[in-house]
Amino acid sequence: MTSHRPAASLAGGARGVELYTRVTLYLFVPLEGFFYLYPVAAVSEHPGPMPSDLALGAVAVAAIVHMGLCFATIHAGFDRPLVDGGRPHPAMVAMLGATAVLLALTVAVLPGGDGWSDARATAVGVCGAATFGALAVGFPFRRLAVAAVAVPVLVVAAAALDGDLRAGTVPVAVFLYLATLFWTGTVRLSMWVLEVVRELTAAREVAARLAVAEERLRISRDMHDVVGRALSAVAVKSDLAAALARRGDARAADEMVEVRTLAHDSLREVRGVVAGYRTADLATELAGARSVLRAAGISVRVVGDVPALDPARQEALAWVVREGVTNVVRHSRATRCRLDLDRDGDAVVLRLENDGAAPAGASTVRPGPSAGTGLTGLRERLAAVGGTLDAAAPGDSFTLTARVPAGAAA
Repeated sequence: MTSHRPAASLAGGARGVELYTRVTLYLFVPLEGFFYLYPVAAVSEHPGPMPSDLALGAVAVAAIVHMGLCFATIHAGFDRPLVDGGRPHPAMVAMLGATAVLLALTVAVLPGGDGWSDARATAVGVCGAATFGALAVGFPFRRLAVAAVAVPVLVVAAAALDGDLRAGTVPVAVFLYLATLFWTGTVRLSMWVLEVVRELTAAREVAARLAVAEERLRISRDMHDVVGRALSAVAVKSDLAAALARRGDARAADEMVEVRTLAHDSLREVRGVVAGYRTADLATELAGARSVLRAAGISVRVVGDVPALDPARQEALAWVVREGVTNVVRHSRATRCRLDLDRDGDAVVLRLENDGAAPAGASTVRPGPSAGTGLTGLRERLAAVGGTLDAAAPGDSFTLTARVPAGAAA
């Protein structure tokens, strides 16, 4: 079962996902400072000379600044690309600069060792992992995974500065590389989920706007069909009533009564168009076609019976009768018109033919790309129920052929 959620609910859900992702990644940033405490604390256990308090303070300040710039980079990556049009974001540039400074201070101040007692190598790995994690908000994971090889390389290089590479350094380097991949992948996955939610929300908003535009198009098309047919019938019957009145024929009053009835019916249908509940009945339209064509002085013949179709396809054929007859009255010099209803295999065919077709380009009843709004609307209606519409104008005649499947509509 399909669930239709209101736009406000979707927007609220997207905001919730974004808030959750932001808070989660923001809270992970201070972990750099926490993990940085271990190698710094291990300095006191190192047998060699101790760094000065000033040097250790410089390393701590650089670590705090680096952590803040990682936070700023992650925050910026939520709202815009870290590299936009070839221009890197200032926060990312500042973070990379702070990374270089922190690495230099780490190598210069912290002593080496073996395994996890190597404060220098461990601090280098933590700094690299934090840097790549911050970059993951704006760069693909594959590129970062390849570039993150620099973390174990730097760890091994930092451990080798004393000229004595211990066996425990390599496992530490491998672990820090895997930790970097884990942290980078976590950030990248979180951003991917957020991007999907954002795209889904944007797609729903576009779908809502398209639905509104489609409804407006439906109403404008239906208004054209209803008002055009009604005004054509009113004009024809008014002319007939005027002609009868000039001759003193009592039938003029009857024609004006029909004009009034047409006006009331059209008003009701226009209201139905706005409400979206209007339907057209094929039998009713055929009866109306006879009345309008005869009032216009056009001989009319209807051949065949109303087929047993589902309501959607019968309504589509009813609109073909309505629009076709309206075009005959308004855009031709017809003296005769014929409507045929027939079966052709698994299809029901409605054919409307009249003489006195207007010259090419003079009306909307001509076939082809310039066939006009009326025929375009009919093709859309028929296509919606699996049908087709063909128009041909051999000589001075015009033929409109509608074909719909005889089965039930999907």
